[in-house]
Amino acid sequence: MSVRIEELSGIVLQTTATGDKHSRISLFSKQFGLQSILFRKSGKRTLGAQPDLFDDLECTLSYASIGSGMPFIREWNVSRKRNFLALDHKVFFAAAEISRLFLNNGSHILEPQPLFALLLKSLDAMEHGPPQAVRIKTLFVFAQQEGLPVKQAWLPELDIGLRKQAEVVLGSRLSDLKELPSRVDEILKSLTLWLNSETELKC
Repeated sequence: MSVRIEELSGIVLQTTATGDKHSRISLFSKQFGLQSILFRKSGKRTLGAQPDLFDDLECTLSYASIGSGMPFIREWNVSRKRNFLALDHKVFFAAAEISRLFLNNGSHILEPQPLFALLLKSLDAMEHGPPQAVRIKTLFVFAQQEGLPVKQAWLPELDIGLRKQAEVVLGSRLSDLKELPSRVDEILKSLTLWLNSETELKC
């Protein structure tokens, strides 16, 4: 039986148990976008050595035969862990929602490199930036990179007060947003609803 080996690296967006011995890992790769791979659990390895959510993962893949389905991870290395995302439940929730954005829409992306850079920047920004602001900026830029008229259609539809606050969030560095605008949750909800109702994105 022929075996095909490939190299893959990316950010772990989801891990799902598929039995006692395997997990399915959803990985967003700079080269290939969203990929699903199987991980064989082993008692010989410590729990900390196994790929976890939001890790930067480098792995070698093994296919039992060409066209046989989802590949297995043969060898792997976790080059970076983002443990800071689990220290605050608001930060973890925001990171999980960003992960869900890429999980729901990542398989249809033609050019994954810009969105991989956005994912990397968004997750790392959670270490110091306000999570609501990071989510708003991520959704906005994701939509722009997909060619959606979020600036031309969504933003002008907001009432003037909300639009001004949205422009502050979108136009400011995260480090300058020490105090978020009072209606930041409303901005996030409005943007999410607009994307879900007016575009093909699933947010």
